[in-house]
Amino acid sequence: MSKTEKRTAEVIEQAVTGDELDSDKEPEAEKTLSTFESLRSSSWVATLLSVVACVAVGLGGWFMWTEVQTVKRSMEPVDEAIQSVNSQVVQIVSLRETTRDIRSQMERLESGLARADERNQSVIKRVETVAEELAKAQVDTRSSYVLAEAEYLLKLADQRLLIERNPETATNLMRTVQGLLAQLEDGRLLSVREQLAKDLQLLSAIPNVDLLGIQAELLALDPVLNELKLPLRRLNLESDSEPEGDVQKFIDGLSAFIRIREVNAPITPLVSASDAGRAREVLRLSLEQIKVALVREDQELFNAGLAQAKRLSLHYFDVTEGAGMTVMTVLSALEGTQIARDIPDVAQGLRALKAYRDALTQERLSTAAVKQ
Repeated sequence: MSKTEKRTAEVIEQAVTGDELDSDKEPEAEKTLSTFESLRSSSWVATLLSVVACVAVGLGGWFMWTEVQTVKRSMEPVDEAIQSVNSQVVQIVSLRETTRDIRSQMERLESGLARADERNQSVIKRVETVAEELAKAQVDTRSSYVLAEAEYLLKLADQRLLIERNPETATNLMRTVQGLLAQLEDGRLLSVREQLAKDLQLLSAIPNVDLLGIQAELLALDPVLNELKLPLRRLNLESDSEPEGDVQKFIDGLSAFIRIREVNAPITPLVSASDAGRAREVLRLSLEQIKVALVREDQELFNAGLAQAKRLSLHYFDVTEGAGMTVMTVLSALEGTQIARDIPDVAQGLRALKAYRDALTQERLSTAAVKQ
């Protein structure tokens, strides 16, 4: 029960009790009734207001509920967007981690590249330093290479001339050097080419002796020595002409003291087989002596070896035919051969070329120093 109803009931009770107790109090009862009626009308108003309030509250609640549902429905795409944003955030986080890894790898690569660049720079600096030193030591130009090759060929010619004593090889090498110097067309090389021409003139004056050919002929005699035969002598009792004069008288005087008989067998030679074997070995040694004389260009030793070989062949072997005749033919052909040659000093061109190269190197070094 509400307060208005309670108040109305109290007023009614007071009115009833007032009628019973005191009739003098009738004006107060009327006042009370009027008050009751006013209270009753106010209760209906309050009830109406409460109903209206309840309806308003219900409408407000329903409106709020519909608004909430609307808001919820409108929030669904927002939730989906938030979820997509969250997934994107997760992807971004993973991408950040990947980016960090990539950055770390890039930093390592950059550090490696920096070290490689430093090493390359150091290598380049060393190469440049070495190149500069080489340039200072000797300029790498075509003329330098040609001059170096010419000097090498002249050194080789000088060595061949001193060791092999072969003017032909030295001449060929020097003529090759002349061709190389002609390619440069440098007037400063005139003195060098003049000295080289003098060396060639000296070489052309040396007599050409085929020492290798002589050695080859002596080597070809080695198997022939084994075929040498002892000389055979026979008695010749028949004469084609009759002795006349004093010779006949002398023979007639000696006929009483000389016994003559016919002999058909050959007479034993004066040289035995053992002597012939020793003579063959001595002849072989004489040929070796001749070969040594050829290598040393010793004319006296060469002539002595030839004389000894001829004497041994004539005394111990048959030189009228076969192997003996071959040996004598070769030895006779070698008599009078001049094997000793005077080799002059033909290194003037080499010394002039060395001096020219030294002067050219000093000139280029001074030029490089001035440029620096």
